[in-house]
Amino acid sequence: MADVEAYDISDERIDLGSRVTLPKSWHARVSGEQDVPGTITVRVEWDDVLGRSAVVFAALEREGEGVDITSQVLREVRTHWIMTRSALDVVTVDVSGESVGDRDRLPVREFLSRVLAEEEREPLESLYAAIAVYRVATAISYPPLKLVADTLKISQSTATRLMTRARDAGLAPEVRIQEPRRAPAVDPYNPGRPFDPSAPDVRPSQPGGPSIGR
Repeated sequence: MADVEAYDISDERIDLGSRVTLPKSWHARVSGEQDVPGTITVRVEWDDVLGRSAVVFAALEREGEGVDITSQVLREVRTHWIMTRSALDVVTVDVSGESVGDRDRLPVREFLSRVLAEEEREPLESLYAAIAVYRVATAISYPPLKLVADTLKISQSTATRLMTRARDAGLAPEVRIQEPRRAPAVDPYNPGRPFDPSAPDVRPSQPGGPSIGR
């Protein structure tokens, strides 16, 4: 099972709205990746043009003698997966505390687990929850509409309508309705539980919903 460590985390943070923030840059180190005989290092930076984080540097150091870094080995390096998995360790969301005016800074997976556990919402609460989850998805470089649908336990068409409404009302002008990519094989809902590619896929209850792919 791959071991992912985020380090050299920038003190400067990007504010995406809905009290979702992420470092402007960080490094991630990965060892134990299947079919990759070495240690992977990537540097992730916020890209204003893309409107999301991006991998700007990636390197693979072999684990010892007798190993050759070939093009086939390099094809097994999942930079997007590394970026998203490490982002889960550095992205945070500020939520209301117990006292008036207090704020608690939550790790992103704890925030998503809280939203996932909520059963009843008023329409306006659903809208703002969808906006916050969409911004979390942007922060962790995860397909936003998929994360909104899975976390709020709604269909992707309903998630699309919610986000279109948010964009048209000026509440989330950054919304892009077209999903940019497939979801990486990362479980964003379970704090402290590393993703195991050989384990059964655990998804929120949603008939007909897409599964997480590689």
